[in-house]
Amino acid sequence: MRKLKVAVIGIGYLGKFHAEKFIKNKYTDLVGVVDIDQKKCIEIKNKFNTNTFSNYKSIVDKVDAVSIVVPTNLHYRIAKYFIENNKHVFIEKPFTDSILKAEKLEKLSKEKKIILQIGHIERFNKGFLLLNNRIKKPLFVECNRISPFKVRGTEVDVIMDLMIHDLDIIFSLIKSKIKDIKANGVEVLTNSIDIAHARITFNNGCICNLSSSRISNKVERKMRVFQKNEYFSLDYQKCILESYKKIKNDNINSIFKEQKKFLNNDPLNEEIKSFINCILNNKKPIVSAFDGKNALKYAITISQLIKK
Repeated sequence: MRKLKVAVIGIGYLGKFHAEKFIKNKYTDLVGVVDIDQKKCIEIKNKFNTNTFSNYKSIVDKVDAVSIVVPTNLHYRIAKYFIENNKHVFIEKPFTDSILKAEKLEKLSKEKKIILQIGHIERFNKGFLLLNNRIKKPLFVECNRISPFKVRGTEVDVIMDLMIHDLDIIFSLIKSKIKDIKANGVEVLTNSIDIAHARITFNNGCICNLSSSRISNKVERKMRVFQKNEYFSLDYQKCILESYKKIKNDNINSIFKEQKKFLNNDPLNEEIKSFINCILNNKKPIVSAFDGKNALKYAITISQLIKK
């Protein structure tokens, strides 16, 4: 079977990992990487023995699909070009920098019948996949996502940078419309929001608290989910899922605790494998353009609420 010809556009911190996954995948041939920074291109060329380009338009006839890992404000222009040329597209989150642009890309991808997948990586975490299978009717969800300050990613606020991951996760778990959102946050080290908190109430009664900070002294990615007689605690970083369940023995209530740690957890690899599988088998992406647009919509809403 002919291998899919792919390219990575943007080879900063995350783009390098995308290139590595495509090189290792038996169904893909990395025909090159694209970046305006020639120093980065030389580094990648030496490391992966692949072609490098400075203009994304120069590779359009060489590829079947591209992975776009550039600053958010460039997503729309680059994705639109490749979709118009019938190429499959993977875009790192956030989808775009506006709902209108996201809607246009979603519509165009449907018209062209191409695969458009958005990079919400936590959906492919082994711990989350198990948790997702055990959630029935969540009553309360708490998400904490904090990290030390880095210049990388500060072209967007902390909601678009970090909280958007958890927004995508809760919308995949909770099948209900939103009733109310309250939010607050502050600017500390940048000119955009660096610490944010949001409280989302759904029509079915479920309540979600989300906290994100990019000026912490540690990295933490955790979620807690409560449903009737059960409580789950997921550590994305360590890939540990703990569950606590009320059980009855001889008419005495007690709590049964279980912990599972997942080895060889590589959600980026699973995410890219899923993208490739969707192309080869014409399947709908696990994280579709609609999903990316929905997470973006509420990330923007929360940012606007805080600014007001």
